[in-house]
Amino acid sequence: MTPTPGTRSRSTGLLAAGLVVGLALGAAGGWGAAHRASAAPAGRAVAAEPTRASTAHATSVPTVRPATLAPTAAATGGIPAAEAPGTTPQPSSLDLATTWTAPTDLPVTGRLLRVTIPATRSHFAARQALLYLPPAALTADPPALPVDVLLSGQSRGAGPDDVQTGGQIERTMDALATLDRGLAPVVVVPDQLGPQSANPMCVDGKLGNSRTYLTQDVPAWVTSHLRVQTAASAWTIGGFSQGGTCAIQLGAGDPARFGNLIDVSGEDGPSLGSVTKTITEGFAGNRAAWAAAQPAALLRAGAPFRDSNAFFAAGALDTTYGPVMPAMAERARAAGMHVATWVVPGGRHSWVTARAALAAGLDWLQPRVGLGAPTA
Repeated sequence: MTPTPGTRSRSTGLLAAGLVVGLALGAAGGWGAAHRASAAPAGRAVAAEPTRASTAHATSVPTVRPATLAPTAAATGGIPAAEAPGTTPQPSSLDLATTWTAPTDLPVTGRLLRVTIPATRSHFAARQALLYLPPAALTADPPALPVDVLLSGQSRGAGPDDVQTGGQIERTMDALATLDRGLAPVVVVPDQLGPQSANPMCVDGKLGNSRTYLTQDVPAWVTSHLRVQTAASAWTIGGFSQGGTCAIQLGAGDPARFGNLIDVSGEDGPSLGSVTKTITEGFAGNRAAWAAAQPAALLRAGAPFRDSNAFFAAGALDTTYGPVMPAMAERARAAGMHVATWVVPGGRHSWVTARAALAAGLDWLQPRVGLGAPTA
């Protein structure tokens, strides 16, 4: 693939900052050619239109990072007092790329914490979440930042920690912040699976009210504890595998909350295996409810999505669900979303692929959420 003019310098900077895996970018020579839906700002990463892509269930959990890089326990403090929202209404959206001036004592890196997000409305049994605060959030007068809600895949033992250990989200966000004057979204990695790493499919039902937890409890906690922007255009839902499926479900089903989505190797829809098993166990036997929860149905019902941005990616060698990614991307495009796609060269269905794809999607969104200046 031939990089779009200006993208090579950006991808070189990302690699220098340790953002993504050399395997994925080395074969591509940069992020690739421009996608069909909308022109990318000069100097930013652009995703390539695929000839094929694929999705499947998450693979095994990778080796844990060194203890020195483990998330800070919430009990040690963690969230700076300056991050408290206060009584002034928080802004809906800001163009911080052009209005914010970084202080001279800007921290070099962000901070990764463990936090407990109560399931006040959903009563969903969730484990602790991860919270990443970028350098800008650790200053004496932090700006209100956009929010990324990122989700793991689903497999035995899977959970929020996978987004750190396999997805290396702290390293990714620090790299983005390095390139954009300390600016990056606040990242929340909630547990959409529950203590048994089950698959409640990001819907509400007898397997747990996972959808209400993600769309109501998590945003309520974020806005009450952190200085963040409140408009849908400032909020992103993203994930890998089952988490990617959830991202398109919620991005299409709740665009008033999530104006942006990143779907890495997601499935065609919520599934427990067979259609019969999914309807029986996940939807109390209600086939109509199952049909309405499919991303394709949600996209049709909510169209046109004039203000939604969607990034889709999958590994080039992930053959199990190959047709899903381009098909889902085309559905989103047809529904009016601003879409970019990327087939990760040499990528299989693994966290190696996911970390590169999440990094690409997050970088693509930086100027779209007002953080990255669209300059070469």
